This record gives sequence, C-alpha cells and structure tokens, in this order.
Amino acid sequence: MEKLITVVLPSYKSSKLVISHIKKISKKIKIIDIEKSKEKKLKKKIEKNYRNTKVYLQNNIGYGRAINFGACHVETKYFLVMNPDTIIYKDTIKNLLSAAKKIKIFGALSPDQIQNKNKKYKKKIKEEKMLDGGAMLFDKETFKNIKGFDDNIFLYYEENDYFHKCNNLNLKLYLIKNSFFYHSQKGDSSSAIYNNSKEKYYAYLLSGWHGQWSKFYYLKKYYGFTHSLYKCLPNLLGNIIQLFMKGIILSKKTEYTYFKIEGLIASIIGLPSFKRSKYDKN
Repeated sequence: MEKLITVVLPSYKSSKLVISHIKKISKKIKIIDIEKSKEKKLKKKIEKNYRNTKVYLQNNIGYGRAINFGACHVETKYFLVMNPDTIIYKDTIKNLLSAAKKIKIFGALSPDQIQNKNKKYKKKIKEEKMLDGGAMLFDKETFKNIKGFDDNIFLYYEENDYFHKCNNLNLKLYLIKNSFFYHSQKGDSSSAIYNNSKEKYYAYLLSGWHGQWSKFYYLKKYYGFTHSLYKCLPNLLGNIIQLFMKGIILSKKTEYTYFKIEGLIASIIGLPSFKRSKYDKN
C-alpha cells in the first residue's frame, strides 16, 4: 500500500495542524508538504523529525497551484490531497486505494464525511458530480494529462473548476462510503495562525476579493462573458449601493464591500487574480 500513494498537504501558516496531521499518517507513507508562507523553521523541524516528509517552501501561490506543484514531485501512482485541518481514520487510505484499483479510471475519489463509521452501506462506491475538497485521491497520470487545477485561480472555485472539467471529460467523481474523514473547517486559510488581529482581518478582506474574482472567472470560463455578467452584475450593483449607503470613506464597515467590488471588477476587465496579503513574506 505504502508504495502506491503519497500524501500531499497544501498548507499556509498552520504549523501545529501540519505536524499533528503528519503524526497520524503511517511513517511508511511519503508525505509532501507545500508550505506557502516560507516558514524555514517549520521545514527544518519537520524534516528533522519525520523522515518520510519533504517540505517545499513557496510564496503564497494559492491552493490549486500548490496541489499542482506537489503533484509534480509525486513518484507514486496515486496521491491523496488533504487540508491540514482534516482527520483521517485507520482504514481511510486502505479503502480509498481498494476503490481506486476497482474503478481504475476516475477524476477523483473522496472519503465520506464522518457520520457513522459503524453503519454498513449497500453501495460502497457512489458516483457524484462534486466532492468535498478536504480530502481527494487522484491518479497521478490522469491528473497530469488533464493539467490538474487551473493555475489562474488563487482561491475559491478551484475545486468547482476541476470537477466541472472532469464532468466535461467524462472522468467520473466517486464518493467512497466505507472510507471516512473529518473536516473541521472550510477554506484554504481557515486553519492559518496569524501573527496579529490586523493580519487576520486583512485575510478576511482578501477572502471577499478572491471570492468575487474567482466566481466571475469560473462562470466566464464555462458559460461565457455575457452569462457571467448577467449572474454577477446584480451583486456588483448591490455592493456599490451598499458602499454609498454606509459612506464612501473606507472603514471596517465598508472595506470588505470595497474589496468585493474591486475583485469582481478586476475579473470582469480581465485582470489576473493578483491581490495578496501585505503580510506575506516576499
């Protein structure tokens, strides 16, 4: 089993969760951590204490691009992407691999969100149109052939985009009902540990910017510019009205709205997803 799979962890300022996560995975399984905050101390600590783990320090390149980067360093047939704030159980990986061998060709497999591990399911494999992105198993060659995640998306909608692409290519997505995991939170930066409240607040503002940018980009990619504008224009006008009602002068009550407006306009006029945290290391 260990020779078939690598665990890929895209992480961002979540050192405690990453180390806790590594401890729960068999030392015989290779782990790749893509840490997007250039934390040299974390790399040194992990690689010293966990010889099965390789840490790559990157700029904050985004969730999808981090997975793409990690996939390039995978040497096994399969790789399992997991958020640092997920928990897997004793037979999670074994049952995922068992399903992968049966299915053979697929876009992605996901374990089931934990509800009742003792329940016996009639169908252990269920086809879905979308999966929970907290834990996903990929076949390396298939992932490589379809070029993985869209590098243009920094945050939000990267999984929607990947699933949409798989559906278009008739690469099926499967939920494995006898394989379980627990995902405590949502979002790439939800598990981050910030240095201060200002940094945390700025991450909140960025979530508004990227949420709007990625939504329009995703819709435009698959449904065209006119449809995307039709879907997003009411939200844009609503935010502009809200901004004027609260007062044009930026304050904590209006900054989030402003970031959302800016992100959507940037996407509409074709600018890349450029906004980053001013607290990230260069």
